[in-house]
Amino acid sequence: MTYRKINRNTWFRKKDSTIEFTGQLNSFNVKDICSAVNLFKESSNSHLTLDFSKVLRAYPNGVLPIISSIDSLRNEDYSIYVKLPQNNNMRRLFRSVNWAHFLSPTQFEKSESQHDRHLVTRNFKDEKEQTKIVNDFMDVVLRSIELPKDIISGLEWSINEITDNVLNHSQSKQGGFVQASTYPKNGVIAFAVADSGRGILNSLQEGFPTLRTDMQAIGEAVKAGVTRNPKYGQGNGLAGSLRVATLTGGSLEVTSGKARIISTKEETKKNDRREFQLYKGTLVCGQINVSNDFSISKALNFGMSESYEPGNVIDYHYEMEDEDCLILKMQSETTGFGTRRSGKQINTKIQNLIKAKPDYPLVIDWEGIPVISSSFADEMIGKLFIKLGAISFSSLIRNVNMEPLIRNLLDKAIAQRLTQSQDEE
Repeated sequence: MTYRKINRNTWFRKKDSTIEFTGQLNSFNVKDICSAVNLFKESSNSHLTLDFSKVLRAYPNGVLPIISSIDSLRNEDYSIYVKLPQNNNMRRLFRSVNWAHFLSPTQFEKSESQHDRHLVTRNFKDEKEQTKIVNDFMDVVLRSIELPKDIISGLEWSINEITDNVLNHSQSKQGGFVQASTYPKNGVIAFAVADSGRGILNSLQEGFPTLRTDMQAIGEAVKAGVTRNPKYGQGNGLAGSLRVATLTGGSLEVTSGKARIISTKEETKKNDRREFQLYKGTLVCGQINVSNDFSISKALNFGMSESYEPGNVIDYHYEMEDEDCLILKMQSETTGFGTRRSGKQINTKIQNLIKAKPDYPLVIDWEGIPVISSSFADEMIGKLFIKLGAISFSSLIRNVNMEPLIRNLLDKAIAQRLTQSQDEE
């Protein structure tokens, strides 16, 4: 047999050692990816071609498992060649979010492009890299979508716990891969974390040797307080992440070994697979919805008598040490200061900061910024002034260390917005 159809979207051709993908790639294709990789390894060939030329749509929860599986093959000295999608939009996506690079680093350079609403695929192998990824993602979120404080806390807690699990439990030599996106119009934040480590079953069997199946292991892993060894954590990472996601009206999906579960607020769906469809590692995909009814203390209660509220990125990175005040250092922002779009991002971030700490004034430190564009000033400060109102703006916002040119541009932006507002009345 020269080729074998795995399903309608995935084929393995033994003759030229090619896995061909068509249509769309999402988490439902993970079992097919596993089957194709296993067929390739049985073929005794050392060179594999991944053919994405007919792929029309692709999502992180479908591509990251491929990346982690292929990275594991490469670590076993298999050589990999990649054919990118023929569709221009898909081809650009594979390059811009670094799927192409991580699939075949020798073929495709790493993209350094910044994305307003997305954290492109990143690889982390130690705590320093993991911490930076969490901080970078939260910065993207704060600039992209207005969020209640509890959603900020729940999101950061979840992405931090899930990525930390990779370092503490997976024993993956390649570390983990993470990608995340925000969808402001829909009020949704989605993320995927994948590794090619030993899987949940092998990890939990250290503390629970009676576990026999991957489904049993995942079931235990999403219970509060279940861990392979208390030395490495309290075992609340997946349990808390599941509660955060589902209580916002979102979902959490966990795939490991031959098992997969998808949990929402209403139900949990379970799926067992055949031996040939074994995913050697763990994939966790979350969707968190922006909800004003969500309570972080309720989500992370775990049956404790006292409520627990974790700190978040705003407490750690924007609160001044010696004063009940927030500070935003413009020199540290990566948006640039020349476009209306970048001004809107900073405006959104400011609103998230003051909503999270409504009793704290916000100091905007312009040190090191010589010039900004008029459109940036209007979007960031002019519109903010109108939205907050003169009294609230004056009591909450303090601009410091401004060059005269920047002060004039901000004053002009406010004056023009006030005139426009009065004319509309």
